[in-house]
Amino acid sequence: MPATPVPFSLRSLPAEELLGDLLGVSLTGVIYYTPIYNPTDSGEIIDFTFTYLNPAAQRMMRMPEEPTLTHNQQWPHSRAHGTFAFHVEAFVSGQPREHNVNHQTDGHDNYYRLAARRSGEGLLVSFTDTADQPRSPVEQALRESQAREKAARADAEEQRAALGRAFEQAPVPIAILRGPDFVVELANPLLAAVWGRPVAPALGRPLFEALPDMAGQGLEELLATTLRTGKPLAFQERPTQLARGTDSQPTLGYYSFTYQPLHDAQGQVTGIITVGIEVTEQVQARQQIEQINLELEARVRERTAELQESEARFRIMADAAPNQVWAVNPDSTIRYANQAFLDFVGVSLEQYVATGWAAFLPAEELAHAQATLETAIRTRTIYLLEHRMRRHDGQYRWLQAQGAPSYYPNGDLYGYVGSAIDITELKQTNERLTRTNQDLDNFVYAASHDLKQPVNNLVGLFDELRRSITFIDPTEEDLLVPLVQDTLQHLGCTIDDLAALGQAQQAGEAAAEEVSLADLTEEVVNALEPQVRAARARITVDFAVRPTVAFARMNLRTILLNLLSNALKYADPERPARIHLSLWLDHGQPVLVVEDNGLGFDAARYGPELFQLFRRFHDHTAGSGVGLYLVNRIVQASGGSIEVDSAEGEGATFRVRLGRA
Repeated sequence: MPATPVPFSLRSLPAEELLGDLLGVSLTGVIYYTPIYNPTDSGEIIDFTFTYLNPAAQRMMRMPEEPTLTHNQQWPHSRAHGTFAFHVEAFVSGQPREHNVNHQTDGHDNYYRLAARRSGEGLLVSFTDTADQPRSPVEQALRESQAREKAARADAEEQRAALGRAFEQAPVPIAILRGPDFVVELANPLLAAVWGRPVAPALGRPLFEALPDMAGQGLEELLATTLRTGKPLAFQERPTQLARGTDSQPTLGYYSFTYQPLHDAQGQVTGIITVGIEVTEQVQARQQIEQINLELEARVRERTAELQESEARFRIMADAAPNQVWAVNPDSTIRYANQAFLDFVGVSLEQYVATGWAAFLPAEELAHAQATLETAIRTRTIYLLEHRMRRHDGQYRWLQAQGAPSYYPNGDLYGYVGSAIDITELKQTNERLTRTNQDLDNFVYAASHDLKQPVNNLVGLFDELRRSITFIDPTEEDLLVPLVQDTLQHLGCTIDDLAALGQAQQAGEAAAEEVSLADLTEEVVNALEPQVRAARARITVDFAVRPTVAFARMNLRTILLNLLSNALKYADPERPARIHLSLWLDHGQPVLVVEDNGLGFDAARYGPELFQLFRRFHDHTAGSGVGLYLVNRIVQASGGSIEVDSAEGEGATFRVRLGRA
């Protein structure tokens, strides 16, 4: 038997159970909101609170049944596309409302159809999501177009962001000004250093309203010109008054900047890019340098005038001087010659300046004289030269010229100023004295040579007499024999020293050769072996700096022999002798050093007498006082010199500058 249908009525179901089941199986999303009012204005709705979302709404919105966020927090762009306003209007009016929206923000990209109506103290909203529904070709094309537009907007946003980053990181201060009021649209952080204040308060405001201290200095007109003409303007080191802070007074600074016009898509100038840097420090530094240069130039002019006046006075005094006075330019050309000089050569100053000294010096001496003067000028050293010069009567006279550098106040070389004297008679006298000394040296050499044999004969005769004659009184023999022997020995030594003095005359004529210092020292020490043994001497050497020297070997042997002989002869008997020989260089010149620990002497007191002939400071040993005189003559003849440091009881140090051989 078929079943009989049971009559059914919705009214027979509980309302809450029915509503719950319906919302649970509905494919339409349902949300129930309660409004949030403005605390200061009870009638203004500022947001909505989620009270309930059915399962479909939870699924489509990816939200829980009772979200903790508000409507505007969940969908920040709701105000922008009008959804929030739709909700407010539906609640306030109490009438059913519908709204379609393409929501492509806040993580959603779908079309939504909304229906809303106030229910009690809340707002009931149902909506459908078209994401799962088939789309028409028109809708599909529209969505693709919107997707492209969205991608383009994203690219534009990224480009704008990149441009913003580049703008912020630009190495120079930049600002973008818009419109005729020059509203500050953008300003990078570096601009704060130029303005002397933060840039943020100026954004969105007219430039000269935000920075009133910049107004009235012509910048408005320059900006207006760029805006009107569309042509860029550039300025270098423009003076501008600018306050370094909101409360400070404007100060003068200097700025280099460019105004570059900005064009819209239609080519209209809508704004200006300003790029500028502050150059105050550079300008002030240059101004200081320019001021210093002006002051220096003024002082130079003043000093030049003083120098010219001084030169005029100098010429007056120089013309009154009896000796010759001259001056040359830094290029060695003639600058001045006094009246005594002009009288000597017999020409006027103008003529002498025009011809120079080439017309008055012998051809064979001119090149050397010119080179000597040019070298002195180049090295800023004393100019000293003896040369011949033709006098007004045609006779060549010997002149001794000496000059020194003279400078302007700024340190530049003014030239060389010097004097010259006629030394012809003095030079002739020196030549006579030289010949006389030569004759004396020759006489000494000849006399010593001629006396040597007679003295040797006397020694032989005395030895023969001692063998053949017997003294009656032994006491007389003990007295006379040593006396005669000592006298003959002393006479022989004196003759030997005189012969050595004669040899010293030819010392400067000996040819130079490379001499091994170690070998020559060994030879001399071997010759002095008895004295070395008697003084218990230890002799050391150090010739590492230069093992050999270019010198006449015979002369160098004489120097070493006398210096070592003296060191042994005047050794302190209370202690073993210590002698050290070394060689070092002074500006390339070899210096032979002989140091000992002997008796020494008061060099500060007796130094000037040390190299005099027959001068001695110790009498306990035999000697004639010729050795050091001979060493000094040899050293001087080679162009060198000798120095001594000594004190009584502290030994002596001889430094021999060997000079040329």
